[in-house]
Amino acid sequence: MIFAGVDPGTSSYAVAMVDGLGRVINYTEFPTDQVEKDVLSIIGHILKYKPTLISLPSGHGLPFIKARDLEEDDIFQMTLSTTGRGPLHSFLRASKRLPGITIPSVVELLSVPRHRKVNMIDLGTADKVASAFFYRTMFRDFVLVETGSKFISALAVLDGVIVDGLGSSILPGSAGFVDGEVAYLLSQRRPLTKNLIYSTGTFQRAMEVAEMFAKYYAEEYQVPVLVSGKRKDRVPFGLKFDFRFKESAVGAAYIASAFAGFRFKEYIDMLNSTGTPIDYVELEGWEETITWIRTRS
Repeated sequence: MIFAGVDPGTSSYAVAMVDGLGRVINYTEFPTDQVEKDVLSIIGHILKYKPTLISLPSGHGLPFIKARDLEEDDIFQMTLSTTGRGPLHSFLRASKRLPGITIPSVVELLSVPRHRKVNMIDLGTADKVASAFFYRTMFRDFVLVETGSKFISALAVLDGVIVDGLGSSILPGSAGFVDGEVAYLLSQRRPLTKNLIYSTGTFQRAMEVAEMFAKYYAEEYQVPVLVSGKRKDRVPFGLKFDFRFKESAVGAAYIASAFAGFRFKEYIDMLNSTGTPIDYVELEGWEETITWIRTRS
């Protein structure tokens, strides 16, 4: 049997195939630009291996919806983008021909206490959960700092489950983070778009904050700090491993295997989840926003 996973990176989409023993049998990266322009070639590449199950790429995740059942409202909640365009939209729409499932992001995990979710969406996207799942097959407890080409995150895994996270939208210094006062002032004169928010970031500041988060959990619970991602060599702390693949892509394939009841199924409880990424916002006027979101489709 073959299981597949996809990492939706900023610069490339990585597709990993693993066999029933968890061995990587194929790993291919496609330029992210190609996903939107020629998504069917990537779908064809995946179908060539006839996977039993594939973990679909996602932004903010949804717990285990079959690809054939995905609606436009689901795709919106996984991307939280009103444009309806982009590589992730294209891939998810084309995925109906795949034996695929969605996977959750951190905010949907039952193992994360509710008080850490209030007024939060991005505690770590679904690909960060996949990276954590990959390392869970090697370590029971750890902190994972992931440094992508633009976005940075930090997750804490204790007793084999994710208990806390800082996603790129709330980690100061990461692309995607913006101070609330800055957001307010900008919104007075122009729309506050994702392109604007994602346009910058300060790696040094992001690492300072990520290190504070990591050191707290490492020292308090005596767990290792692991560092993954494209820019991991620039991080002055933590353990780093030299894999010839993106951990999130292989981790997503491992999730597919575990969900199907095969290799790594003993770790599936790490993914117990419910709800959607927008369920924990309690700001005034949010109910009106939710009504708009729920009725988009």
